[in-house]
This record gives sequence, structure tokens and C-alpha cells, in this order.
Amino acid sequence: MITARPLAEDDLPAVVELLHAYDRRWFSEPTLGAADVRAEWSAPAFDLATDSEGWEEDGELVAFGTLGTRGGIEVAVRDDWAGAGLEDALLGRWETAARDRGLDTVHRDLPAADEEGRARLEARGWVVRRTGWLLRLPTGAPVEARETPGYVVRPMRADDVPAVHGVVDDAFSVYGHRRSYEDWRAGTVDRPDVTPEHCHVATRDDVVVGACLVVDPPPDAGPEAEAWVPQLAVADDHRRHGLARELLARTTLAARGRGVPGLALYTNEDTGALGLYERFGMLVRHTLVECSLTL
Repeated sequence: MITARPLAEDDLPAVVELLHAYDRRWFSEPTLGAADVRAEWSAPAFDLATDSEGWEEDGELVAFGTLGTRGGIEVAVRDDWAGAGLEDALLGRWETAARDRGLDTVHRDLPAADEEGRARLEARGWVVRRTGWLLRLPTGAPVEARETPGYVVRPMRADDVPAVHGVVDDAFSVYGHRRSYEDWRAGTVDRPDVTPEHCHVATRDDVVVGACLVVDPPPDAGPEAEAWVPQLAVADDHRRHGLARELLARTTLAARGRGVPGLALYTNEDTGALGLYERFGMLVRHTLVECSLTL
């Protein structure tokens, strides 16, 4: 018999196992880890008791769904339960919850090759909004720092954090990705795998005008360890001066200096940044589609 209940903190390993199984099916490797899920759950606006649902059989988690703070729906179902209707049940649960909360849209990312998952969403009225890419900088790819006349690019300090949030929030607001300062901190600089001085900022006249945040890999990640860049942003008035490229370069070189040879990030077609990252030497690793439902 299968029963539903809210998730609890000690469900984290089982949730990650379901996510990893899904990732391996489409990407042959995990793309999220326990630290990423924990960071989402730690946001002040997220409450496991009301924003999550787990389905279990004989005490084992076989499916789960969550409604994130910005309308993101995450769903994963164990392979032996695929096609049993749990996916639609969880999607319906969170579509209704989002409407009740007054959200305008919900969204979900899928591997581009997951045609069955996309068809399920489209049958519910969802549409593909845009394409996105996970990119990786190959180990050993040449990277060099350059001069940025009129600007200083340096490691981030603790007192830079509020200004960094302002730059990031403004840059991503055009894509509907605003976050409160507290939720943003929980998902970035307050993560245990984020060290502020490993991130970099660009300043002009001591004012922060750009930032590159970085998440360090686990200590046991091995020779293929990668640093993850969750956000790279430059204030609109200071773009086209090479700051994004330089922030990425300094962050990469600093990571290599700590023994982390790789770097990875995500972008989508709306940002227009794919060309920048490819010129930097990054390669597309996986392609996704971002789907949304207007409520």
C-alpha cells in the first residue's frame, strides 16, 4: 500500500537517490547533490510541512514532489513506479497549491531528450518556454586574467554580500527570478560549501557592479572535481566591458589554485550568454528545456 506524507529532514538521502536515478537515466551522471537539495529546503520561505510531499511503500520513499519558493516544481518517481500515475498526481497537487497561493506561473526543467516527460506536461497545458544548457570548462583549458580598465576584480568580502544580492537580483529580475535577501542568502552564501572569498566581485569606485558566486565540490570529489557557478551577473550599466569574462576567469583560476580543476554552470537562451561561455572555452554538457504553466 502506498501512502503520502510531507517530507522530513531525514528523507534527504532517499530524495537524493531518486534525483540521482533520474539524472543517470538521461545524463549518465548526477547533476544535483545533497547540498543543493538542502540549500533549497533551508530557504526561509520554504516549509517541508507544506511545500513537500513524499509517497512511500512499506516505509520506502518511491516518489516525491516539492513546490519551490519561486514556483519551481520538482518531481521524481522510482523506476518501478513510473507510469502508475504518481507523476500526474504530484503535478496536480502542486499546480493547485500554486494557484491557491496566488502564483502566476509554475515551472519545471526537463532533459531535452525526455519526450515522455514533456508530453505529460503539455497534456496538462504546460509549454516549453526556452532551452537551457549545462556547460563545463574542460580540465586544463587555457584561462588567463586580463586587465579591466577602471574596474577592480577581487575576492568577495562578507560586507559585499548585500550589494552582490542587489546586482544579482536586478540582473535576473527580467527573467522573473527575484528572491528575497534571506532566501537568496540561504541558497548561496550561507551554504556550507560556499566560502565568500572564493567568489569574486567587480567594483568601480568601490561600488560592486558585478559578481561571480561559486560552490565548491565535496572534499572527496577526486581528480574530476568541479566548482559550480550558480550566479554570474553584471549591472546593466557596466556590461560590455569584459567584466563577466574576467569574473569567470578569476573564479576559475582561484578554484584551480585550491586544487579544483573543473568549472561548470547553467545558462538559458534568454540570457544570450551561451556565446560568451563557449568563447571562454566551455562546452555544452547537457541540454534541457524549461517548461512552464500559466496559472
